[in-house]
Amino acid sequence: MSEYLDIFSRRLTLSNTKRCGAQTASFTVSDRASGEDIGAINLVMKTSDEGLLGEVDVSIDADYEGRGYGIEAMKRLSEYAYEGLVKLLAKAPNRNLAAEYSLRRVGFSSLNKLSQDGSYRYYESVSPYFMD
Repeated sequence: MSEYLDIFSRRLTLSNTKRCGAQTASFTVSDRASGEDIGAINLVMKTSDEGLLGEVDVSIDADYEGRGYGIEAMKRLSEYAYEGLVKLLAKAPNRNLAAEYSLRRVGFSSLNKLSQDGSYRYYESVSPYFMD
């Protein structure tokens, strides 16, 4: 995966801001119209019995929440990540319907698994390249 990744969409840009070793990539989410940084998305890659997996974490500034920027950023990152990863994993606060809706919009499904303290629910999305 390229160290100098710029992913463009109609409304936002993801720019690779730092690379913490071969297993982590962090991107800044920017509004294309204003050039303002509005959030971040991180991808942590791990190996498993199934192959190479990626854990995704998205954070959009409160002023920009509810406008679809998180969904759009996840779609762009998924396109990038699925070139080498078998599956993406994400977590969302338990009972946060907006976060669940966003993950489902980009192809994630619930694993019906909660964190130990019950505050997060886990989701997964399988690469279309590795589906049966």
